[in-house]
Amino acid sequence: MSDASLGLHAARLPSPYATALARGTTPQVATTLFAPETQSDVITLRCMRKTLHTLPLPLAVAAHGATLHFRERDAQRAITNASLPMSAISATIDATTDLLLEYGALHHRAIETRLVTSRRPVVAVRLALKLAWERGILTYVNSSGCWNREHRTFAVTARQHPGLDMKPDRGTATGELIATYFDRYGPATLKDAMWWSGLSRTAILAAMTESRGEWVRVLAPWSPSPMFMYRQRWEEFQASAPEQRSSGLNFLAHEDVALKAYFETRSRYLSSLPPRQAFNQIGEVLPTIIWDGQVIGTWSWQGASKRVVYSLARGRSTTKLRKAVGTHAATLSEALRLGWSSTPRYAAEDQLALL
Repeated sequence: MSDASLGLHAARLPSPYATALARGTTPQVATTLFAPETQSDVITLRCMRKTLHTLPLPLAVAAHGATLHFRERDAQRAITNASLPMSAISATIDATTDLLLEYGALHHRAIETRLVTSRRPVVAVRLALKLAWERGILTYVNSSGCWNREHRTFAVTARQHPGLDMKPDRGTATGELIATYFDRYGPATLKDAMWWSGLSRTAILAAMTESRGEWVRVLAPWSPSPMFMYRQRWEEFQASAPEQRSSGLNFLAHEDVALKAYFETRSRYLSSLPPRQAFNQIGEVLPTIIWDGQVIGTWSWQGASKRVVYSLARGRSTTKLRKAVGTHAATLSEALRLGWSSTPRYAAEDQLALL
């Protein structure tokens, strides 16, 4: 599922769980995200647009390698701004790695407690931890077992995921990532791909040129620019029956890739609907209600009542559809309760502030 959707957006705790619910056949599919066997097959890292995604290991390597340069640059800039020598940061990374190899996954406060000294300030430990995570030396592990609470720890990637290559060739990684994007979400424009990935037009064009797949240019009334997709996918679409093209009713998660994958061609699912009906003031995709690929409203989870509430856009639904939305909301409420914990999540100040 994480592979088919090109990752689960994980910047907000409920998103991976809600994304799995939108694509799974039973609510239990989402609860498998907490299972050890699932967590051994996926990894959560910052990648596209510097945001958290949970990805299957092979795809994670591509996303990591393609986006490492601008994430590493930001981490190094923070070190420079703190007037810390890179030698001190490197030594702290080594000390952190040794510590985690000895004790296993630890919360960042526990790491600070053990490593901070009069000659190694807290800021050095935090910046070293950030750089090591961005480089893939360390990995993030959330062992809370529910979607509304976080127990953020860090572990050594090589121990958590033995054999995982976190130093792929940048060009190869970019090629794999962009090929996967167009395979999953084509037809899309170059600007769509740039928006989703955070990569430059030059990098994307180079990846497309090197791709072994055959490209098809697609024109549509909802796209001001030509779109691209693989010929194989175009032929599959042409061969499909009309009923196979209907996606039905779906409640998508916050920043769901099904919508986040596009920028220039957002009218494909917005039509005449104002963008603020589906996006917040900083451009994040809201939890949306989709009917056959079109946004018809938004939804949210009410923690106090432990149920889903929703709002439908004017003129976008019928009596029959509104009834279906109400039924779906009730079903989704039950599914979300399966992964809900009444224990408060970790306070924001108890998380790594620099991440």
